[in-house]
This record gives sequence, structure tokens and C-alpha cells, in this order.
Amino acid sequence: MMNRNISIPGRRRLAAAGMLLGVLAAGGCDAVDPTGVNNPTTTDEDLAQATNPTEALLPGLRAQFARLINAYVVAEVVTDNYSIHGTGLIQTLDAPDEITPDIMNSTGTSATGVYWNVQELRALADFVIDEIAPNDAGAPAELVAEARYYRGMAYLTMGEVFSFVPLEEDGAPQPSDVALDRAVTDLQAATGFGPQANAALARAYRLQGDRGGAAAAASAVLSADASFLFAPSYDAGSISNTSVFFLVLRALQEMQPLPRLDFLDPKYTTRDAAIPIAKAEEMHLILAEVALASGDLAGAKSQLANAIELAGTRGTVSFDDIDERRNADLSLRPRDSEILVRADANSPYRAGLVLDRPGDGLTIPAISGTSLDADSVTALTETSDLWHSLWLARQEILFLEGRRLADLGIKLPMMLREIDQNPNISEGGPGTVPVVPGFVPVAPRYAMDIYSPVELYDGDGPDAPLLQTMVTIGVDMNRVLAQNNASPFN
Repeated sequence: MMNRNISIPGRRRLAAAGMLLGVLAAGGCDAVDPTGVNNPTTTDEDLAQATNPTEALLPGLRAQFARLINAYVVAEVVTDNYSIHGTGLIQTLDAPDEITPDIMNSTGTSATGVYWNVQELRALADFVIDEIAPNDAGAPAELVAEARYYRGMAYLTMGEVFSFVPLEEDGAPQPSDVALDRAVTDLQAATGFGPQANAALARAYRLQGDRGGAAAAASAVLSADASFLFAPSYDAGSISNTSVFFLVLRALQEMQPLPRLDFLDPKYTTRDAAIPIAKAEEMHLILAEVALASGDLAGAKSQLANAIELAGTRGTVSFDDIDERRNADLSLRPRDSEILVRADANSPYRAGLVLDRPGDGLTIPAISGTSLDADSVTALTETSDLWHSLWLARQEILFLEGRRLADLGIKLPMMLREIDQNPNISEGGPGTVPVVPGFVPVAPRYAMDIYSPVELYDGDGPDAPLLQTMVTIGVDMNRVLAQNNASPFN
């Protein structure tokens, strides 16, 4: 464990060698030979003199990227996608305006560890890119590009999740647009790693409101591979993707989806399931958003239909679900397929959104799923309806992939340890408090997670009969996003 009294994130250079080597050691990798080191503490110089040091250190970056993705994805509990019904996650995460730096102070891979893990990835990538690779004459260009991708993803995540964040040792907090600028620079240099770099560029340009850049990057991905999917897995014998196992536990036991998203949950059903990092559907959604913002309704409908149709080809996974769909007080949540759900009091009731649980052979979309129909979307004539469909498609198709937090515009505070140890940061200053757009309801508490009626069953026993078959969500956040022109392109 690192010395917690060293400043954050500045101490990361001190820890980088040990962190990266620790991952290699866990995997039984002998790419770095420690036999020539007399001092049992491995130093930066030792690594620089090792054979093929850039190649040796890439597994550590990949492992830290997996940890970051875990924390980033679990942060969806802050949004309307999930609510917390267990003891392993802090209930306050359901109330975005109440999230404080002491809550975000974890070094683990839950939602409370996003700040730690993104800074860790950024610092480890700094070490490889700025100190190791320049002195490694044999460093393959594709590995350097991969390292630039991971650092670019760190900056992109900073721009999505935080309003201000320091980008170097004891640095002053920088606004999210500075992090996004750095993300673009790194990702432009990472295109040799594959289409996933352009996919991340499309996301970064979108957040910057750059229609041309976002469209060009998204189109480049689709030109390279019309069904593109980047969902890296990790060798179970070395860098086991324990992040997914954590998600499975939370999804089945403590993170309960909004009833109208029940048909998508849980997205990850096995320990070796891979989390989609980037996929072609998102590129179509970005192109649809660019078209809508430009007044091209026909183009928007075409791209939105493309995303929906592609999502329908990704396949499903079947598993035996033991989830009883209970609240923290053990009362029953919607868990019968005959229940109809509407997105708010002014929306129509819809079937097929709630599945029968517990159940054998339950079928869930494996990569992407949506309740939208391509023909219905192309028949829409009102711009407002298309915007609503776009936000709903983003929510469903990118479910449990981390995008919802940024779509809602919610920014989390940095960790308390950073505030306490960085002389350029003061409590209450930029980046130390949550940022919640005025259109996101915070009252009553947990407003985005509320639905009615709450009592749907006669009792809370496993065989309790269903009394009511119609459920209304308190607020349709996709309608709210549409009404408030929340797209970065607007």
C-alpha cells in the first residue's frame, strides 16, 4: 500500500514502478528481470534499463484501465439508471447533490473510487509515455499508441465525471474542458492502436460541442468496421477482470434498475463477461445527434434507426436469475412481465419492460438493447420527439457503460485526500463540490428513482400475489433532457 501522506496525484510517479510491477508479478510475468537489482526496492532507473520496458509495463496500464472502467460504470448508481438497495454501496450516491469528497475518498473500484482510479491511470500512463518510452529505442509504435489511448481515456473520463481536477503534482484544479483538450491530443496520437481511439475522440469532440470533429471521428470508426466493438477481456490467469465480477454482484444484489430499464439488467452475467468500452452503435447515435442539432431530421432518423437495428443484432445471453427484486426494506419491486410501465404521467404505458424474476433461462441483451423500434422512429415528424428518442436510445443502448452521468451533466467532487494534501485546493473550491444542472430534480430526495405505486404486491413473501399492473415513473429524464436542449451540440 502506498504512503497516504504523499500528495495526490503527485505521489503517483513515486508509486508507478511498484504499481506496474505489482501487476506483472501477480500475473507471473518475467518481462522485467529484477535479478540485477541489489536494492529490493525497484526504481524508475531499474525499469528504464530493463529489456523492452515499454512492452513490460503495458499490462499494468491495461489492468489499471480495467479498474477505472469498473468504478466509472458503477457510478451509474448516481443517475436514474439504478438505485441502491443494499449495504455495500453508500445510499447517498442516489442523491447527487449530497455527494461529498469524503464519500468519493475510496481507492477501491466502486463508484466512490472513480477519482483515485482515473488519477492512477493518468499517472501510470505519464510514467510510460514521458519517462520510459522516449528512452526505449525498441518500443513498438503500436504500444506507445496504446499507452496514449489509456492516458487519453483518463483525461476523457476526467472531463466527463469532474468539473475541475488537477492534472499534475500539487497542481491547481483545471476545468473539465482542459482535460478534454488533453484527451483529444492523446487520442489523436493513439489512432494506431485501432478504431477505439477514434471512438473515444468522437466522445471527446461531442462533449466539446464540436459537430464536425465528432462526425468525422464517428464516421472513421464506422468506415473501419461497421459493427465495431471494443470490449477487451483479461487473461484469467494473470489480469483477471475482477471488475466485471464486482458488477455482477452489485447488479444482482444491490443495484436495482429503474423499472422501465428492467429488461436490460443485469448486463454482465458472468465473471468473464467483457464491458463494452466503445461500439458502433454509439457512433450512429453521435451522428444522429449531430444531424438533429443541425436541423437534418431525415439524417437523424436514419442514423438513429441504424443504431437501433445494429443493437438488435448483438445477441442475447440466458442465465438463471435468482434476483427477487427487493427494496432495502425487503418489499417487492416490479418483477412480473404483465406489469406495464410509463416513463411519466404524460406518457403511454408500455409492455415488455419488466421481466419475470426470479426465473430460469432469463434472456438479457448481451451488448446492446433497446425498447425502441426503428420503423417507429423513422415515422416521427416532431423534432422534440426525435430528441426524446435519441436520449432514450443513448440511455438504453449504452446502459451500464458509464455514459449516463455525463449525459445528465452531473459532476462528482474529487476525493477528500486530494483536498487535504494539495496546497492549491481549498474545501469549497472548484471541483470540491458536486455540480448538478438545475433541470436535474433533487427534491424530494432520490427524485430520479421514484415510481408509483410502491406497493404492487399483497405482502412481501416470495409468492405474494400481484395487486397492481401499472407503474408510473416519477420523472422522465429523457423528456427533461430534450426540453432543456441538453445536447453539447446545442
